[in-house]
Amino acid sequence: MNDPTTNKTTPPTSSAKGECCTDLKCESGIRNNYFDGKRLTTDSFRVEQTYSLERRHLLNRAIHGWGVVYGYEVTSADSQAQQDGSGQLKIGAGLALDTCGRELLETGATIQFKNVIFLDREGKRWDLDEAFKQVGISTGFSWDNPPPALVEGVKKWCWLLSVHYAERDIDHVRIEDHCQCGRDEWDHLCETVHYSLRPIDCDKCCGNFGCELECECGTGHCCDDAGEYTHEKGLVPPTRETRQRGGCQCLCKHLTHLKVGGECGLCEIEEPCGKVRVDVRNGVPLACVKLVTDKCGLAFGTVEDACGPRRLVKRNDLLFDLIRGCDLTRIKDIGWAQWHRKSDPIPFEDFANAFAQGGDQEPEYVTRDFWVQFSRPVRRDTVRRDCFVMTIITSEPDDVWWETLRVPIVRVKAEDTDLVDHATIVVDGPWLRDTLRGAASIFQGKVTRVEVEVRGDFIVDCNGQTVDANPRGRVPVPTGNGTPGGTFLSTFLVGPAPTPSRPASYYSEDRIKGVS
Repeated sequence: MNDPTTNKTTPPTSSAKGECCTDLKCESGIRNNYFDGKRLTTDSFRVEQTYSLERRHLLNRAIHGWGVVYGYEVTSADSQAQQDGSGQLKIGAGLALDTCGRELLETGATIQFKNVIFLDREGKRWDLDEAFKQVGISTGFSWDNPPPALVEGVKKWCWLLSVHYAERDIDHVRIEDHCQCGRDEWDHLCETVHYSLRPIDCDKCCGNFGCELECECGTGHCCDDAGEYTHEKGLVPPTRETRQRGGCQCLCKHLTHLKVGGECGLCEIEEPCGKVRVDVRNGVPLACVKLVTDKCGLAFGTVEDACGPRRLVKRNDLLFDLIRGCDLTRIKDIGWAQWHRKSDPIPFEDFANAFAQGGDQEPEYVTRDFWVQFSRPVRRDTVRRDCFVMTIITSEPDDVWWETLRVPIVRVKAEDTDLVDHATIVVDGPWLRDTLRGAASIFQGKVTRVEVEVRGDFIVDCNGQTVDANPRGRVPVPTGNGTPGGTFLSTFLVGPAPTPSRPASYYSEDRIKGVS
């Protein structure tokens, strides 16, 4: 009886012309087929290992992309680094993926200038003496008294620190063959990382990673409308349905022509402890740093920016938080929250006192209750009076139209610092006395509608993003629908102002006659 688990294939046979079938070359990925009696050699295990590595690297670069996944904190190695630099950099534990899909795992290290690879602006290995010659500095000087041009130049230049995939052989073994000819081998291979420095303009340290998705106008059957048709009321809608995000062909074309990976070769570098193989082409940027000179040569100075140059790999939970707008600044609280979209009118006296108590003849008044508080600091220079609008909506007895009047906001009061988290509206003094406390107030005899706007598109937070001021139903605060900008609109009703009593002589016949 045949074993049902055994796959049997017909062996290749010669054709009528005497040609024999040959094995086709497999370029999509070859792995071992295990069967009883199979002879396992080092090549068998090498095939299995190569298949696993190449498939994992392919999925990494095709699905996750490249950049820093987490960690890789870059700091100077001591507390004095804030001024002169310590000569060393401390690299925290972290994980990154390079453009070849390889994992760059760092468990934590302290590096010196002599531990890094020196590259030119194009990413090619650069001899330090050759670099000095290109900037007009002759070699052979003493580091105890370096040329002034070098000292000044080093202070101005910025350097991009990058991490690269590297590997080295470990655990040496000696192999003796049958002919008594020995050879050296290594029992294991250590996957590690290596660091590089290359010059960069300081104003380019803040990496601006633009949109990689570029959409052109799509054509074809899927991009055409379904054709015009007549609505039951004679109207013709412009399209049959709403197009999906990304256009009719944009995403398809982008992924069709997406190129992943590149040249992923290793360059062998001689080090004091042995040789190490490094991929100098496909580094992952980490930070912009400064260099200093000391008696031994160049050394690490301060860390200029440890986030700007980085490209990040965003995890699914991080993307979900970004979709929800967790990175955005919102309006955290407002002074008139208890009135927001309230159905019943609020007493006029409460509304008037929310501006200021009457009495003093001030040119302007800092309102008591018309203030906003942000969930994180915002830039003071972006919080201006045009960020706030207060509108009074009233009606005339003999007219059905609503009349809108704007409250004169003269400025915004906030702390005299670069970043603030609180702002208060300041209104014109004569307007306040005439409109709210005057004898001919527009609030007399009727209910008035008030609208207060906060323009989030004008207010920029400490991270350079506009405030998410979008309202959420009847809830006054916090604002936010997950998108930057937007306008917070708050409405409420104000009850009629009391009619002031006037002297009888004001309506006397003599006064009426005196009017021409």
